[in-house]
Amino acid sequence: MGISFHRVPVPGWLSLALLLGACSPSPEVDRAGRDETEAGQLLASQHCVACHQLPDPNLLPKKSWEYALTYMGFFLGIVDYEYMKGAPESAMGSIRLREEFVRAANLLPDAPLVSKEDWAKLRAYYIATAPEKAIAQMAKPVVIVDGEKFRVKPTQYRMESAITSMVHIDEAHGLLYIHDGGLEQLTVLDRNLNFHDSHPSPGVSLVEAQAVGEDLYFLSIGDLFASNIGAKLGEFQQTRVFGGVFMGLNILVKDLHRPADFAFADLDNDGLDELLVSNFGDYTGNFSIYRRDLESGAFAAEPLILSDQPGIVKGDAHDFNGDGYRDIVVMMSAARENVSVFLNNKDGTFTQKILWEKHPSFGYIGFELKDFNGDGQIDLLTLNGDNGDSDTYNTLKRDHGIRLYLNKGNLQFEELYFYPMYGVYGAEVADFDEDGDLDIAAISYHPDFDLDRPENFVYLEQRDPLEFIPFTHPATQKGRWLSIDSGDADGDGDKDIVLGAAYVPVGMRDRHMDKFEKLAREGPPILVLENVLK
Repeated sequence: MGISFHRVPVPGWLSLALLLGACSPSPEVDRAGRDETEAGQLLASQHCVACHQLPDPNLLPKKSWEYALTYMGFFLGIVDYEYMKGAPESAMGSIRLREEFVRAANLLPDAPLVSKEDWAKLRAYYIATAPEKAIAQMAKPVVIVDGEKFRVKPTQYRMESAITSMVHIDEAHGLLYIHDGGLEQLTVLDRNLNFHDSHPSPGVSLVEAQAVGEDLYFLSIGDLFASNIGAKLGEFQQTRVFGGVFMGLNILVKDLHRPADFAFADLDNDGLDELLVSNFGDYTGNFSIYRRDLESGAFAAEPLILSDQPGIVKGDAHDFNGDGYRDIVVMMSAARENVSVFLNNKDGTFTQKILWEKHPSFGYIGFELKDFNGDGQIDLLTLNGDNGDSDTYNTLKRDHGIRLYLNKGNLQFEELYFYPMYGVYGAEVADFDEDGDLDIAAISYHPDFDLDRPENFVYLEQRDPLEFIPFTHPATQKGRWLSIDSGDADGDGDKDIVLGAAYVPVGMRDRHMDKFEKLAREGPPILVLENVLK
């Protein structure tokens, strides 16, 4: 992985002494500075760990800590904007909105939980020891620009100011589903990517779809922009598809709290799949299991809650301990960011085992369960690139990227591959080149916009065992990609890739509005990359 070194900034009091002509600080001054820093560090270890892993000051630059600490202060009953004097208007608007959200969620204490003096010391510790600029990611291979592996296939889909919350290839029915969360409309294209059908969906923002036989299931997050704190507007829906036509729409489960993901799994070996729902929520959320009635097949009105932690992005099932019952992997992305396995106790209960926990700015976004080395054990591919967790500046995080953990048995996983990628936001795993191993296609919503060619799409082709060559397609530079799916879109037998764009200025308001306006004006709503193998 390598180690990053950085210069610790000179404390303000030392800079002043040098300006006044002092050759070096006196032992008393030096000791006082160390004492203040140590006091702040101790206070951080006392107060911060109540909610999450203790963050190192070098995770964020000073400007980001000014924002993040103002935000964290709300949860300790401290509303103090003093440290954000001179911040851009966009940052001030964002932090005030967060204060409103924390108040709406009833998470702002009536009285401060820490004294003004102690809070000042804690903040001073982070601001004084944080770097001026974000620490860069580790080096990686040069990305090869290649327009030959996939070719852009034109479509009839048009959408102004697209917010494409979902793209989904329905291989069985030869259809492509596209949902725009801004217009709240589902569009269906046929196998030739011509317009097939359209369905207005007021109040609905679809984020996932899955076809099972003639049944088609949709998941609506309900509140795409988290503008209704605490509101449970999400739905799990079902329709039937005959000849490419939807036959009715049923709401199977409602009152979901901003769900981000669903999966089916038969957890009790009764022949019926349960429904697993990852309720991302906002300041509250959970991971829920909806059991089914053996006679009617209907989902239970009240779920089994495995975890009430907010920020759950995904869950999936696999029998990890070989006892014949499927366990559940859950990824949690808020506060105590972690990946856990909930072991199936065979009696309707589960026991949580945390595989690993990360710091609160890690930004988990999703995972895939695949056997990457062909040893019969399911491995874990994780993605972390959510960049809305610390500030509005699109602060680059050196930890962002794609990690492959190989399953060593007995719930032991070893990280054997890391591809650094700022702001990675989704990935598809498949044997795209049909050479017998798995490749990875990934998008970023928060790349480094300072670059002439921000890395917003990468195709990692596995050439040798667990060795990947990074490629990108030149056409991907034209969009800002929020959603991705892969599958045989054209019916020729190989795997194609579809990208969905969302032109929202989050992370670009501060310094890159010119680039955002160009993307929003010229960028496509979707991009279909047709595999050229066949």
